[in-house]
Amino acid sequence: MNEQEQHIDQFLTSSNYHQLSANQQKHAQDILTRFNNQMASDQHLTDTAWTPEAVKAVMVGEFIADPALTNQFGIAVVPVLRAYQEFLKVENLAEVVKAMEEQRTKMNECRKAHKTWAQLHGDAENEETEATPVQASPAKKEITWTPEKFKDLLANVQQAIKSASQFNNLELDDVELNYVVQEFLELMVQECNEYPGQWTFSNLQRVLGMMMPLDPHISIKQIHNIVPSAQALFEYLKQNDYINMDQYKLGLKAIANMQPSEDMLASLNRDERENQLVLSFINSNGIDTDDADVAEAWMDDHKQEVADFMRGLLNPWGEYERKRLLKRQREMQQKQQVAKNNDNQVDSQLKRKKKSLQGIKFSKRARRKLRRH
Repeated sequence: MNEQEQHIDQFLTSSNYHQLSANQQKHAQDILTRFNNQMASDQHLTDTAWTPEAVKAVMVGEFIADPALTNQFGIAVVPVLRAYQEFLKVENLAEVVKAMEEQRTKMNECRKAHKTWAQLHGDAENEETEATPVQASPAKKEITWTPEKFKDLLANVQQAIKSASQFNNLELDDVELNYVVQEFLELMVQECNEYPGQWTFSNLQRVLGMMMPLDPHISIKQIHNIVPSAQALFEYLKQNDYINMDQYKLGLKAIANMQPSEDMLASLNRDERENQLVLSFINSNGIDTDDADVAEAWMDDHKQEVADFMRGLLNPWGEYERKRLLKRQREMQQKQQVAKNNDNQVDSQLKRKKKSLQGIKFSKRARRKLRRH
């Protein structure tokens, strides 16, 4: 169960829910599940991060165009959404509620026609409607990062993990969660030279989806929870003005389809994770990795590229890799020494078992004949 599903379950037992009418209560869970899913899919926003523009866009989109939706469902939408946001105690509640009320008429028109607003009124208004939620947020002064400011951020995040709502309801305890989020922030700076507000999509995916699962000290449980931990961190950073809405959406986009991959990597040991990431790299170059001969031939022709790719992923743990290599070399030497000792032991045993050569004994008659000749 993800965080938004937990929020819905908590809402359904809250006083906010019980203040709704019978019809609104009847449709509440369906409304919230549909709306949250559509908001995440279209706007890449969680239920605590809705904007007025995003709410307006979702209300007249696929959320309301389903022919199966009844008039009673449509009537319940705005009261349920409002009660839900009140329950979550979002900071921009007044603006979000105002947007709901302003969009109510258009939403009802869409529901009656079983179409989105764009389908009803053509591409021109569609472009206008869709453009609205992705408009840049009001410009805020960018942080000029220094090692000291970054250190302060890490300290603030560590403290927030203990109390901030964004980090509630995660499967990791405070120590485990702090390890994951701090490692992510540090790797983005150390390996990619990107502070919050400077992130790029490719490096977010590289660090979260490939580099962190190779951490020799990370647990299987933590790998399973990289994505929800990152999402919680993104929300915290956005709400505390470390990143703007564009960076927040970029972060959510980077992790949108990452969970199955993380779960798969968590099921493997570390060496197998390395092999899997090599296969993913080969596959990303258009090579069919199901054909072993083709994949091996490509690797033979691109050894340096593969080596550079893996060296980049393993770079944060260079000292660990060096020690592991030395350990393997020592183990190999020990095995060779044991094998050599065994061979020497076998040789000595063979020598001990050999009988000394003895001269041929002749009879007296034979000796006389030999002397006569």
